[in-house]
Amino acid sequence: MARQKMTKKRAELLAELEHVIGSNCYNGNIQNWGPGGAYYGEGRTFRYPLTTVDQDGEKRKSYSPARGLSPEILSTGYYAFGANRLHIITALDEVLRHLEQKHGLKL
Repeated sequence: MARQKMTKKRAELLAELEHVIGSNCYNGNIQNWGPGGAYYGEGRTFRYPLTTVDQDGEKRKSYSPARGLSPEILSTGYYAFGANRLHIITALDEVLRHLEQKHGLKL
């Protein structure tokens, strides 16, 4: 079954959902030091960068919400884990499709 072209509305929702997920990374090994050498404890949450690929094959990393990207460029979005990739936008789109088909979600 051929996939439908992604609408702008769906792309905006996917960008919002990706930002929620990407903003929930945590590294317990990061040491937190504040002004004047104050120790704030171990561990820190951080925003994992979303990598997208434009029409020319140029890769761009983004730490802010991926708003304003065309659906075509947004659909290339992934998280790079060394040699591995998590195609987060594709995965989130599959989750939405599952919810639409199996649970009656209306978008």
